[in-house]
Amino acid sequence: MSFLLPDVASLVDDFNLAPTLGALQVERYTAPTINSRGETTLPAPTIIRISPWTAHTASGRNLLQVPEADRNSEITEFYVKNVRLHVADGDRPPDVIRYGDRRWRVVTVNRYANQGGVWFCMGVLVDQQEPS
Repeated sequence: MSFLLPDVASLVDDFNLAPTLGALQVERYTAPTINSRGETTLPAPTIIRISPWTAHTASGRNLLQVPEADRNSEITEFYVKNVRLHVADGDRPPDVIRYGDRRWRVVTVNRYANQGGVWFCMGVLVDQQEPS
């Protein structure tokens, strides 16, 4: 019996948000530096633009992938092709995704290598919008 994997890449193409919202912008930071006074500074991010991409609000069992402390925040799932996204690792901060007028900190990343080379990540809302 053979098992057919879904083609996640074609789903990203079919539901691509880039034509409507533009390329997804990712802020990628390098490790912080320590100056002569012992103060830590975070270098300016490199901006990466990704297309195609798609996103939707996380729900159900997918929320269990997010650290428990982050589950009180709004969480969005992002799917991109051909660009690896990064969580915090050692001294390097996580990637931050700009989606609409808001920013999302990447907390989980998975790769669907056998399903079209798509990277899947979950982002936790960093910027809270003011109530209208």
